[in-house]
Amino acid sequence: MRKTRMHRLHAIACPLLLLVATGAPSADVPKPLKSRFVIGDPVWREIPVREDLRNQYNKCWQTATSTILENNFDIATMDKDSGYIRTTSNVGIVVLGGNWSYGVQVSLKFVFLPPELNTPSGTPPSVDKVRIQAAGVIAETKKGAIKQSFRGYDQVVLQNLFQDLQAKLGTR
Repeated sequence: MRKTRMHRLHAIACPLLLLVATGAPSADVPKPLKSRFVIGDPVWREIPVREDLRNQYNKCWQTATSTILENNFDIATMDKDSGYIRTTSNVGIVVLGGNWSYGVQVSLKFVFLPPELNTPSGTPPSVDKVRIQAAGVIAETKKGAIKQSFRGYDQVVLQNLFQDLQAKLGTR
């Protein structure tokens, strides 16, 4: 049951990630989202990785992956070699009534330091920063068609993940 519902919401939400707001005023955003959802392009927040972890890429990777999972997001795509993780759209962050749906998708990207001269091949890269984003989509449907939609980011999810990763990987 859950997978079928998720697939239907995924089919609606995925194309919406490419849409911008339909021109409707922000007053149309459902009340439970007004204080947390920012309409517009999703922003990236950066966490400088503390010095003692910079040369421990595997530990940084595992910590970031675990943190995303601990925050109730499922991994959709991960590429350890490039340092990229993207989640599926979590539609359970804020459940809206009526014809409204809301989903948040987290992306995480490691920024690496340039390799030092004479670094042996196969040596894991040194991590400079972790970039994180929490893109969101709100949609109202009517008779199976999208009536209005908004693209932006969830500042509460972004702040919570930022603080969690900052405590685990960031400078103190």
